[in-house]
Amino acid sequence: MRQPQGAGAAAAGIGVSRLSGLARTALITNVLGIGTIGDAFAAAMRIPNFLQNLLGEGALSGAFVPAYSSLTERDERAAGRLAGAIATFLVAITATAALISIFAARPLVRLIAWGFVGERFELTVTLVRITVCGTALAVLSAWCLGVLNSHRRFFLSYVAPVVWNATQIAVLIGVLAWGVAGADRATALAWGVTAGAAAQVLVQLRGVWRADPQIALNFGWRERETTGVIKRFGPAVAGRGVLQISSFLDLALASLLSVGAAAAMAAAQTLYLLPLSLIGTSIAAAELTELSRVRDPVAIAERTARRLCATAFAVSGVVVIYFAAGEPLTDTVFNLAGLRNAIANDDITLIALVLGAYSVGLVPLVASRLCQNVLFAARDTRTAATIAAIRLAVSLAIGAAVMLPLDRVLVVDGALTGFGDINLFSLESTWSLLDSKIRSNPALPARLGAVGLAIGAAVGAWVELGLLRRALLQRRSARTGLPRQADWPNQRLFGGSLGRHLVPAAVAFVVGLPTALALEVLPSVLRAAVAVLVMAGFHLGCGLALRLPAARALTSQLSRLVLNRRQRPHDNAGGTTGDDTVQSPTDDNEGGVTQ
Repeated sequence: MRQPQGAGAAAAGIGVSRLSGLARTALITNVLGIGTIGDAFAAAMRIPNFLQNLLGEGALSGAFVPAYSSLTERDERAAGRLAGAIATFLVAITATAALISIFAARPLVRLIAWGFVGERFELTVTLVRITVCGTALAVLSAWCLGVLNSHRRFFLSYVAPVVWNATQIAVLIGVLAWGVAGADRATALAWGVTAGAAAQVLVQLRGVWRADPQIALNFGWRERETTGVIKRFGPAVAGRGVLQISSFLDLALASLLSVGAAAAMAAAQTLYLLPLSLIGTSIAAAELTELSRVRDPVAIAERTARRLCATAFAVSGVVVIYFAAGEPLTDTVFNLAGLRNAIANDDITLIALVLGAYSVGLVPLVASRLCQNVLFAARDTRTAATIAAIRLAVSLAIGAAVMLPLDRVLVVDGALTGFGDINLFSLESTWSLLDSKIRSNPALPARLGAVGLAIGAAVGAWVELGLLRRALLQRRSARTGLPRQADWPNQRLFGGSLGRHLVPAAVAFVVGLPTALALEVLPSVLRAAVAVLVMAGFHLGCGLALRLPAARALTSQLSRLVLNRRQRPHDNAGGTTGDDTVQSPTDDNEGGVTQ
């Protein structure tokens, strides 16, 4: 039986992984709450996450995967040696960083959480010293992902984090079962994070050795291929890892806001990053491997334009769901479908507003991942890094400016109050931090400062896409091997059909918002379910009416899944036949690569 490969396999693996991650985050938010303990855990997780994304998957995708994928086609033994050298390089760097983080935890927490004091600060320091122990393991997991992706083993690459998520879920269930309370819950969970990282790597390593038996750990960091990867490593960090770096700095700013802001942002980011992972990362992972093997600029341009339009169609559907049904959806997720209502209604409102603000930048964020792939496939990480730095500066500048006045706005019984007190011309009353006693008091109402940071991130995402578009369309293929503007369909990045692919989302929003408002009397679970189903149906139906390839591909895949379910009892009785290849909803009827 052939296993699902390509973007479909990546989407399947990421789907299972992200859904388990959503369950983990929902349980964390529910158990730790939106307050002092939740803020401390969210802050403590930033350092290991930052190091993992700085040195792991984010940089590895741009620097290691193109070189390794190309080398496997020419010299398998040299490819195995390159992989082994990069593995030892990553472990050496991350182990050093982890040791520094343990001994310098207090100044590091000061660096990432400027506004934390007292109990929040001390608990964060303790949690950092525990969670960074798994950082080297997490980066090694990212190396495994790069190797597996290069061999088109996408499913195992992205399903492995289920083990990490499951370990933490088990710890949280144990915490509730044994009646552990207060900060001890966060401490137990921190140890679960480290144990889960070890378990995840063990699962992946078996697949790595089977995919490439030629891998041999070595310290040949000065060899030509290895040196080339390491040289591209720094720019790739800034280019591919800007999302994580941005969220890291967002936390530093969030620590200056009212208590609960960091936890609310962490909760919102879980839902916000879900479509990025399910759609953007799955397509980007498969595309980077394939584009690294393509030499025809016209083929690169046409393939990328199709993917950009398909992902815009899929992601825009998620965006309108977050806009129209954000509050019942967040209530359903973080209050565990009503099973444990531990998060207050006003905190749910805050999370939903942060999610809505983040969502404004989802379409350009996913599109930028695909545009970066075109540059990375040509071994150009510097351009993406420069653009990423600009995006980061824009996001931080706008976020810092908007968060201060919005932190004066309160959420009280689901209503927003305090806009009238904002004086844009008063430096002291609007453009300064609140008193630390007010910011650190968990008994006071939730405030909208975190929404300002999310707005900054959304604006930065649009700026990044605009700059990437200009870089790709103005690039000279004679010098770089990349497409010229004339090579792109209709000489435009999206082939001139972006608006057509966004129309279904607009229709779904017009229908979905009144539906969600009309169902306010229902429990959040039913309200979210009905609103999501209605909007998804109109989004897909409008896409089919417009004859969009992505809509037809999704319909075909759903029909295939239903048909397979109906035939399964018969197949089990008489033997399995047919093609088990899974096609991504954004594959434009091209299917994945099979083995």
